[in-house]
Amino acid sequence: MVDLEHEFRLTITPDDPDGSKRVERQQRLGFLPEADPEYDEFAKRILDITGASWSGVNVVGEGQHQFFAGIYGPGTDPVDGPDAPIGREMDADHGYCVHVVAREKAMALTNTLDYPRFASNPVVDKLGIRAYIGAPLVDDEGKTIGTVWAIDDKPHEEWTQDHVDAMKDMASQVMRRIKERNEDA
Repeated sequence: MVDLEHEFRLTITPDDPDGSKRVERQQRLGFLPEADPEYDEFAKRILDITGASWSGVNVVGEGQHQFFAGIYGPGTDPVDGPDAPIGREMDADHGYCVHVVAREKAMALTNTLDYPRFASNPVVDKLGIRAYIGAPLVDDEGKTIGTVWAIDDKPHEEWTQDHVDAMKDMASQVMRRIKERNEDA
């Protein structure tokens, strides 16, 4: 017998009780939901690491909102146009970065269809996403303020712990840059 209430809970977006505190930390650090060419460059480097189709630097806002301060992939020149496949903004229940923020640790889904919790995410059908890898952007207080991520429309069984570690390193580089920019302001 299937426990439908349990099955439903597996598919929902995680609670975000610290959303307003995260937004305050983002603002204090100058990590804002704005398009930034420097973060677009970080996204390009993430593609080199992962071999994925799309990547980005994500400002995970409060509640049901996320914004890609950096994004790169096919058709991203410009990413902000009305015909952009992904665009800069996305509801929190679309995608997997909110799960990385809630867990406060990196996550790799080599095939999204292998995980009941993630297989029913709207991006699976809307964008054909079959793989995700992401790492948290962790501030000096040890709190997650966003993510670096990569997605693809094909599974990535070859993603290993080395890929996860490389994403964590990329997240550290982005955080160093956020901190430098804040100090220069």
